[in-house]
Amino acid sequence: MKKLLPVLTFALLTIFLFNSCATLNSLTGLTRAQFKLNDAVGYRISGIDPTNKHSVKDFSIMDGLNLANSFRTGTLPLTFTLNVAVKNPNAPQKGSMLSALSLVDFPWTLLIDGKPTIFGNIGGPVSLPDGGTVVIIPLQVSVDLVHFFGDKGYEDIVNLALAISGQGTSRLSLTAQPTISTPLGRVKYPNQLTIVNTEFRN
Repeated sequence: MKKLLPVLTFALLTIFLFNSCATLNSLTGLTRAQFKLNDAVGYRISGIDPTNKHSVKDFSIMDGLNLANSFRTGTLPLTFTLNVAVKNPNAPQKGSMLSALSLVDFPWTLLIDGKPTIFGNIGGPVSLPDGGTVVIIPLQVSVDLVHFFGDKGYEDIVNLALAISGQGTSRLSLTAQPTISTPLGRVKYPNQLTIVNTEFRN
């Protein structure tokens, strides 16, 4: 019996590892969360609300002076909240926790008109319920347009800010390489995603 014990242990371990690997491979193939830019809200250009503004001429004299002064000091920050929609497409599995996911790492880079600008991450894990429920992750964005588009003049940069704020997320995208926590361990996406506002991507 003592001689059989190591053999039985090895056989059971092999079966366990085989089943675990098969399950994990199936899991990573089926349960990737999907991402999309939902919307962007709360735009401010150097702290000024650009709502209903279409050109530099639409600002009040005081706001125009403040924008011009900000530009002269070498900065023109555009701030807003970018809401990223995340969906766990897996159907609930009765008696199983395999479809339970959470987003634990989301290093992102913001692109404006395809140009990489600032980067960031989430502050903590985000639970992703199964069944296709959409979860919104708000990212606080502050990007200095002069720093990244310094080859443009004052009016062009203000117009760029107005175009971004007036066109929703159509001129924005994110690149990110998420890591998802599952009951069988963490799964890091093999490649960076490009997240846009037109479709969910995984």
